[in-house]
Amino acid sequence: LAAARDDIPSKASSASQFYLAQGKRYTDETLDQFEQKRLNGKKLSSKQREYYKSVGGIPFLDQNYTVFGEIVIGLDMVDRIAALKKDGNDRPISDVPMTVELLSKKECEQLDEISSPTK
Repeated sequence: LAAARDDIPSKASSASQFYLAQGKRYTDETLDQFEQKRLNGKKLSSKQREYYKSVGGIPFLDQNYTVFGEIVIGLDMVDRIAALKKDGNDRPISDVPMTVELLSKKECEQLDEISSPTK
């Protein structure tokens, strides 16, 4: 999860605007295109390029958005939302009502213990 801040001049996080961000791995070719189109020719560092190629991510969110969480249950719903028809801003045409429950770090650790295979 990342807080959207484009429409807020102070770049403060918003409680009602957020991304369900699905990162992906990039190739050198797609990173080159990103540098030209989104960064106006500014270059990513070699460490950034390696990270996006091996781990993945969403480069245009870097330095502009606050990542504040991780979806731990319901990834199938994220996939379903991502598959919806979108407008030119990559936002679903129709609003998607949802309930978001925030877990504490301890609750996440307990969830990890329950869902992890035994060793």
